Amino acid sequence: MLHSLKLANGPNTVQLTYDGIGLRVEGGLDVEQKSSRRSLSDLTIVPIAKVNVLSLRFDNDTHLLQIHALVPRQHAVPESPLDLCIFRCSVDQAKTNETETFCQTVMENIYEGIITGRRLKVLVNPFSGQGHAKKIFKEKVAPVFESAQCKVDYQETEYQGHAVEIAKDLDINAYDAIVTVSGDGIIHEVINGFSQRSDARTALKKVPLGVIPGGTGNALSICMLGEKLGFDPIHTARQVIKGKNMSFDLCSVAFDDHRYMSFLSHNYGITSYADLGTENMRWMGDARTIIGLLQQIFKGENYKIEAAVQIVEANKEKIKSNFPSEVQLPDTGNGPIQDTIPSLNEPVPDDWTIIKDDISFFLTSKTPLLARGMLSHPCAEPNDGLLDLLLVRGNHGLFSKLDIFTKVETGHQIDSDAVS
Repeated sequence: MLHSLKLANGPNTVQLTYDGIGLRVEGGLDVEQKSSRRSLSDLTIVPIAKVNVLSLRFDNDTHLLQIHALVPRQHAVPESPLDLCIFRCSVDQAKTNETETFCQTVMENIYEGIITGRRLKVLVNPFSGQGHAKKIFKEKVAPVFESAQCKVDYQETEYQGHAVEIAKDLDINAYDAIVTVSGDGIIHEVINGFSQRSDARTALKKVPLGVIPGGTGNALSICMLGEKLGFDPIHTARQVIKGKNMSFDLCSVAFDDHRYMSFLSHNYGITSYADLGTENMRWMGDARTIIGLLQQIFKGENYKIEAAVQIVEANKEKIKSNFPSEVQLPDTGNGPIQDTIPSLNEPVPDDWTIIKDDISFFLTSKTPLLARGMLSHPCAEPNDGLLDLLLVRGNHGLFSKLDIFTKVETGHQIDSDAVS
């Protein structure tokens, strides 16, 4: 596939070529840059990758062609920051039909299998990320959505639990995605709002979740795009626009007469007290987690636990060799969400294992990363129907726990004899 368009822009000649992989821009176009001041030759030295082309627009009244695209600052660096650029070129009357056809052909290809001009419900927590989430959206994300011709319904959350109410009452036929600009807290609220609906399964499948990092941790975002890009609002905005839907397991957490849905981790022991003990240090970002864990490790305390678990695989070598697996849970239909494990007042099934012991760590997770530099569950997968459990019993000393701590950045703690 090769499509080309040659235009005269005043005294300059412009050549556009699209080959299904990227769009090459040559010649003297006018360019508007949103966040940088680079030369046209630097911007167009290599073709603009298909995934970075947001829209081509031709205005029949003004005879103006516009190309909206994200251009890497360093073309050879995969994780380079992206700059939003708008290229403009006047079009002669004689080239009108050819230009319209070129724009339509390229747009159909760059959005093949993807909804064009997505309708987005955007929820911004103005208090998230030390109060920066609103600025992140307005200055970084909103211009990208506009360039991709998305239709945005913007709303700020006003109090804790507000996003639960919004998701609970949302018209799921009015939007193609719900986008959170926050940390993981608003994501949690949206998921639980959907989960409380009578059409919960339909809502969760019909309205995918888009994630823009606006908090201090952003665990789900870094699990999807990596520790660097998961904190980049422009890369994540592109993911919302050009990404394809993926399924993700939810966990039902019940106690007394209350139940909520979880998508990250569940912990008891050192990790839970590290989290609770540093609640007032959220302003420190990732460092908060490190300080909390070290504080608890040096305390040397153990914690009594009685837990019932259904173990699918306990051999760590098998777990590693089977990762990534090809297991994908089937669609489970529509209607409300129903738990598939025994309730707390029912007997423990015979094929389950009782853990009754002193422990240091009891940490389950659906995601591999809990924060940047914390690859706690390196073999966790999004849609295998399983929770990965990191268990360290209480009979291990200070140096064993410190050894686990030093390896968690790379995930190699899974090889420790203390980890089961």
